Amino acid sequence: MPSIKGGELLLRCLVQENVRVIFAVPDGAYNSVLGKLKEYGVRLIPPRHEAAAAHMADAWSRATGEPGVCMAGAGPGTANLLSGIITARSEGSPVIAITAQCPSKDIYPDRGGVFQYADQLGLFRSATKWNTFVADPKRIPELVQKAFRVATSDRPGPVQLDIPEDILDAEVEEERAVVEPRQRYRMTQPMAADRPLVKEAATMLTEAALPAVYLGGGVRHSGAWAEARRLAEHLACPVLLGTSARGLLPEDHPLCFIPLSTGGMSLRREADLVLLVGTQLGQHENYGRPPQWGPAEQQRVIQVDVDPEVIGRSRPVDLGLMGDAKATLTSLIEEVEAITGPRSPSERLDEYRHQSQEWERNLAGLAREGKPVHPAKLMMEVADFFPRNGILVMDGGNTSLYCFQYQRVYEPRSFLWTSKFGHLGTGVPYAMAAKLANPDRPVILVTGDSAFGFNIQELETAHREKLPFICVVSCDYRWGMEVPGQILALGANNLVGVDHSRPRYDQVAKGFGCFGAYVEEPAEIGPALEAATKSGQPAVIQVVVDRDANVFPPGLLEFATAGGDV
Repeated sequence: MPSIKGGELLLRCLVQENVRVIFAVPDGAYNSVLGKLKEYGVRLIPPRHEAAAAHMADAWSRATGEPGVCMAGAGPGTANLLSGIITARSEGSPVIAITAQCPSKDIYPDRGGVFQYADQLGLFRSATKWNTFVADPKRIPELVQKAFRVATSDRPGPVQLDIPEDILDAEVEEERAVVEPRQRYRMTQPMAADRPLVKEAATMLTEAALPAVYLGGGVRHSGAWAEARRLAEHLACPVLLGTSARGLLPEDHPLCFIPLSTGGMSLRREADLVLLVGTQLGQHENYGRPPQWGPAEQQRVIQVDVDPEVIGRSRPVDLGLMGDAKATLTSLIEEVEAITGPRSPSERLDEYRHQSQEWERNLAGLAREGKPVHPAKLMMEVADFFPRNGILVMDGGNTSLYCFQYQRVYEPRSFLWTSKFGHLGTGVPYAMAAKLANPDRPVILVTGDSAFGFNIQELETAHREKLPFICVVSCDYRWGMEVPGQILALGANNLVGVDHSRPRYDQVAKGFGCFGAYVEEPAEIGPALEAATKSGQPAVIQVVVDRDANVFPPGLLEFATAGGDV
């Protein structure tokens, strides 16, 4: 009877889930998968380090809305994957991590002295939503189905399938290798919250004097940005974007207020009703509590989330709606439109816009000319150059704080940053995956030099795989975010371990076959960006910035003290 190897069966299951790319360093344990990739139309992107594979799978899921898949060999390869999987868990990204394992006869439990063996299930248990060991090749379809089901349900997150090499090499009879369409084994139609509760929410929204909508990453996961915009425009109510929701509404939309903007912060405190959609209200939202938000007796809260454990966890709510963001907002729009026609904006919105405009003028005022380049000047030059359809990737500490406030994002799935886990070194892998998912859109990475050093070797991957993006490296030649804390704790003349040497990253880029430029003057930034674009190559623009101006970036105090008294 005809048969196929377990590795090919695994690949069939992945293709049924529309997997087009696998991020993995080649390993002999899964040759049965690698040898069939071309036949099944799946592209392999082999990075230089497994952590980059996990980061790319994370970014792929955010850029496309589909789960990302990464693989790693047993022992060291799987261990290297772990930091990227923890990041995906924190950021809520559906990633399928497939880890090869030593021969099944020698493991779980370890018989002792097995080469490259580790308890990979135990290692990944706290970093994933679910993980399991595949002990029989005939169970591959069942367990892949569950992996995708768990990864994409409720709040998305990573899962792990730990598969011994002998299981991947085992033969499975074709009649046992049936792969079902995904709509037959997991929910593909999102569910809305209960209609009576949606009606109650609509009444509360239409009766509020100054309602505001606060969007989180769940809106991006659900693909609900059009519904959020339609609701806000119908009610003419302001939209506040969480850090993982940037670009879900164009950030020059008259109803949009970005994080840390003065008008947005005022609205957090003064709105008499806030509709929270797809957000946990974490530390950097001060857990939804005063003084960043209004007190409960003056500010009512409606919270929409697909995960019931999130509702009311950070701040007590007046009404909780458990349901998918897109489906629930669709129902909410219908109920709101049944109550009221399109409304005119509150006169108070002009006041909040004026506050944000003044905030932006103050930011622009920091961007002085001169050498070395002021970080604010660098960010403004990048913002002026970057087109509306571009994808922005951030990496680093103080550099990200500067970038976060000066750059604007105008389209959904166009902002990549590890805002929750704060993992340095994600920038280059994120940028590669963003370009892979969106080959016709420009991708720019703004990173600090310390963060850039974590995965600089992946420039070779970008060049080899023809994934051109522009990487602007803001160089203060130190662990910049550690400096202010040491100044306050130890004194400015007693800094410990924060300074780097002064490597030429532009020359390193050229050594990998990429474009490289070195910038010391503000007037050189624009021409360097133009040349990088015209090169058609992955590009590194090394910009020497004023290290003193980089010590206390705008927003650092808010970042450092968020959630401190809650």
